Amino acid sequence: MRFAGKVVLVTGGSDGLGKGIAKAFLREGARVAISGRTREKLDAALKDLITVSGASPDAVLGIAADIGDSAAVTRMFVELLAKFGTLDILINNAARTPSDQDSSRARMEAMKLMTTPVPKHSLQVTSHMSDETWLAMLNTNLNGLFYCTREALKIMEAKACGKIVNIASVAGISGVSFHSPHYSASKGGMVAFTKSVGVEVIGGGINVNCIAAGGIATEAWEQIMAQGGEQLRAQLMQIVPAGRMGSIEEFASLALYLASEEAAYLVGQVISPNGGWVT
Repeated sequence: MRFAGKVVLVTGGSDGLGKGIAKAFLREGARVAISGRTREKLDAALKDLITVSGASPDAVLGIAADIGDSAAVTRMFVELLAKFGTLDILINNAARTPSDQDSSRARMEAMKLMTTPVPKHSLQVTSHMSDETWLAMLNTNLNGLFYCTREALKIMEAKACGKIVNIASVAGISGVSFHSPHYSASKGGMVAFTKSVGVEVIGGGINVNCIAAGGIATEAWEQIMAQGGEQLRAQLMQIVPAGRMGSIEEFASLALYLASEEAAYLVGQVISPNGGWVT
């Protein structure tokens, strides 16, 4: 088991990719803490993680926290250390995704613009976006990234080792998410943060790298596709050279690699598994 004895924190670990990454680390012998906003979802995720991975209940911890709240992040790390005593690997996965009504409308319009010969037009997202919508996105996706990384580095720098893997998006390295400028800005900030902090801390024995994820077959994605119907799904898959979405397991295996000693020479790198959609 590659991660026996290691302690891992996966933010946003109660569902989707975060839960898949937590499961992968548990199967490799790690002790894993997951964070999420709601206690109910965390408890359900913990039960599933124990059942599927075969891990001991003592090897998992669920912490309810809003990572956009600096004080809540501090409390999260206090709880983590009280349970496991240290932290070896941080997976910054928690994120707010565009779910406001205007972003949802623009997403469906964007998909049609990409897949059908309709008249081109402005999606009118930025010009109509409220301060609250913009700030809420950046608070979770960028401020939360900073808060969690800051606390993790205090632990890792003291022992001169550690791994941090940030889960960004193709939206942060390209214009493919033109329906969600606030999300793209937050993920682009995550990419730049990875590059800067990666170089900053490597001399202290800490690796920081980034996965710019694209096209993950999660429940959230299936819900989006259900709105568009099977024809739109088929048309979108024609845009992706691989012709399919990536599985959670494929993305989780990359997170395991970046958190391993095999990736010790990777510093501030951004790797984007996306089926050829963005190169």
